[in-house]
Amino acid sequence: MAELGPWMITARNKEHAEYLVRSRAEQRGVHVSQVDVSGGDGGMWLVSAVVTESAEIGEAARLGDDTQVLHFDNHPDR
Repeated sequence: MAELGPWMITARNKEHAEYLVRSRAEQRGVHVSQVDVSGGDGGMWLVSAVVTESAEIGEAARLGDDTQVLHFDNHPDR
């Protein structure tokens, strides 16, 4: 187990900040056993997490980074 963070995350509230970290972990195959959230000034939350994997794997998952969204043009001009 490894404790990771803390990270500053933009979220609507404390629950949303925790959801974002858990969701990113799930997307990246990392198992989170605990999430601690504090702060909230200006929509920024200080978040840390305990993961069941090693610290190297947890850090490689970059749980504090925003998830990238890719937009594909499925309807090219004709």
